[in-house]
Amino acid sequence: MDHNIPAVISVIQYIYDNIMYAELNTRSDYCQVCGFEGEIKTVEDNGKMVWECPNCGNRNENKMNVARRTCGYIGTNFWNQGRTQEISERVLHL
Repeated sequence: MDHNIPAVISVIQYIYDNIMYAELNTRSDYCQVCGFEGEIKTVEDNGKMVWECPNCGNRNENKMNVARRTCGYIGTNFWNQGRTQEISERVLHL
């Protein structure tokens, strides 16, 4: 039996990139300033973790949609510094 691991990884990566909830820690982010639909990243600013659109640099949380799994549920609000730090340190395991 042959195993096409690259194909499986490709499917999982597609799910991770495009579907908000598929029994994986997926993302579904949107920047209301520039229309970016990729992953909104966390960056450090003077010792504090902040959310930033990698396309336009928007840091206004009122003008972006971010969804992350927290405590087993999908959260679409912004989190305290401890939870934001934990989210930013997550590793994608394929």
